[in-house]
Amino acid sequence: MLADLDGTVIHSARSAVTPDADPVTRLTAMDTAIADCLAGAGMDADDLWAITVGVTGPVDATGRTTLFTPLPGWTSVNPAEHLGARFAAPIQVENDCKLAAVAERWHGVARDADDIVYLMAGMRTGAGLIIDGTLRRGYGGAAGEIGALRLPATVASDDAAAWVFSAARAGDKAAQTAVRRYVRDLAVGTAALVLTLDPQIVVVGGGYSRSADILLEPLERELQRLCLRVPEIRASSLGDESVALGALRLALDEVDIRLFGTGLSAPLPPRRQ
Repeated sequence: MLADLDGTVIHSARSAVTPDADPVTRLTAMDTAIADCLAGAGMDADDLWAITVGVTGPVDATGRTTLFTPLPGWTSVNPAEHLGARFAAPIQVENDCKLAAVAERWHGVARDADDIVYLMAGMRTGAGLIIDGTLRRGYGGAAGEIGALRLPATVASDDAAAWVFSAARAGDKAAQTAVRRYVRDLAVGTAALVLTLDPQIVVVGGGYSRSADILLEPLERELQRLCLRVPEIRASSLGDESVALGALRLALDEVDIRLFGTGLSAPLPPRRQ
């Protein structure tokens, strides 16, 4: 996504890769998407003021995902270094769940809250945390990585998951049992965050949020059983654009900090390039 300094999206582009794509293929797809965005907006590299890249897994101070990531070979990749060879603008790299949390507070269902847990529910599980209006990364960038609990187990693909949710909605007993088991597991990691942070809102995003009509109520029941106080639970309104929108917000914050010393998600880490 490419936005002006008011945050209005000027152009967007997508470049698909397969789940098992190697780093070279992924970086090429990223380069293609950026080039398409710039061409579609009639701009070039020198017109960019800030860049943010969203990645899967915890991001350290160098912009790498060194602890763990499901992407093959990705721990050896430095996206900021890759882009820094072509762009003079400051470059940030951030975890996708954290970016989605920023987007929900900026343009999503959590605009009225300063204490938010964003829960990515899908083929991967993770969380983004905003406390007192500030994105929290943790000492090593791994805050919210509840997927490291190895819970919950998921089905083989998004298509298979959609079938399970659809069958559960239609009354299939086996599918309903699978959904209940998933929600019970998901609630364990969510409850740990709720008990620790006492957020105002839990936002359920990720691919499974499309089935919020059968996920949110049982999740709330599980949290009532596990937590002292259950926050309001809302389904994401941004869909699969949340990560890119959060990246735009952090890029805008970078510009604001450099010009005026403040930003929506400040404080931000030092420039990564």
